[in-house]
Amino acid sequence: MAEKEMYTAGKPHHIELIPDRSQIKADGKDLSFITVRVVDKDGNLCPLAENEISFRVKGAGTYQAGANGNPASLESFQVPKMKVFSGMMTAIVSSTDKPGRITLEATGRGLVKGILNIESK
Repeated sequence: MAEKEMYTAGKPHHIELIPDRSQIKADGKDLSFITVRVVDKDGNLCPLAENEISFRVKGAGTYQAGANGNPASLESFQVPKMKVFSGMMTAIVSSTDKPGRITLEATGRGLVKGILNIESK
């Protein structure tokens, strides 16, 4: 017998950043694809969230693009801010040609910011 528990998400609380990998090449071309999720205080995805998230990259990397999967969205992919769609989006960060730490900060009104470090080697 199988069981499945489902939870109703609470109100949006913080931004969760999940990289596809924690290390990229310092060749100025390598990319990290980061899943951006708006979650409640318990870490449950808020599927109705439409918060606008702003991004800032510090260190040995640059913000390249964002995508939210919303076919009706007219937002620019290159501007470092975008609304999440169904509580999620993807941010893309690239390395520079210098090794070091890349820090991505994601902020949204009323949300605890997300911070992610990626190593560029």
